[in-house]
Amino acid sequence: MSRDLFVKFLKKYAKSSDTIEPTEAILDWCSDKLPKVLLDFWSEHGFGNYGNGLIKVIDPSKYMSSFYTWLGRNDFDKIPILVTAFGDIFYYRKLSETDNDISLLNIHHRQISVCTYSLEEFFEKFIVDDEVAKEVLKVDIFNEAIKLKGDLAFEEIFFFTPALILGGGEDIKHIDKGDGFTHQQVLFQLGN
Repeated sequence: MSRDLFVKFLKKYAKSSDTIEPTEAILDWCSDKLPKVLLDFWSEHGFGNYGNGLIKVIDPSKYMSSFYTWLGRNDFDKIPILVTAFGDIFYYRKLSETDNDISLLNIHHRQISVCTYSLEEFFEKFIVDDEVAKEVLKVDIFNEAIKLKGDLAFEEIFFFTPALILGGGEDIKHIDKGDGFTHQQVLFQLGN
């Protein structure tokens, strides 16, 4: 794997001007949990909004508490790496010494699905696919929400009100924005 892995991603989802450099502590902690090429990407490009906030490249340590609450246990073979503008979490899953996948925790529908069976396929094909942008990232409603509610800060996400679990709809008239961590916790509590 090389840095070329992220060329299509960066072309489709330009990074914001205010990305945050990862700390040595998080790079060290992740060094045996995530591929070096991903850590190199973080070091070069940083954590923050990409594609105007459609995707957030995240510091896993900031999301692990919420993420592991959803999973029901701490499992350091599963590390959150991206969050969508609607709060869904993409995570790296180490299956063995040589195998991994990227999965998606959809917090609105309470579903987990495997996206790809390698980090390479995820960044080179899956996340840059127009159909994925439309169906998974919800780019159309995202663009409407930006016009209506304004740009997202790094900690913010768009969400549906009422929540989908309470009968809300994936429609611009049901969109609001706020703190992503808080909303992830609220949705978890609503489902229990």
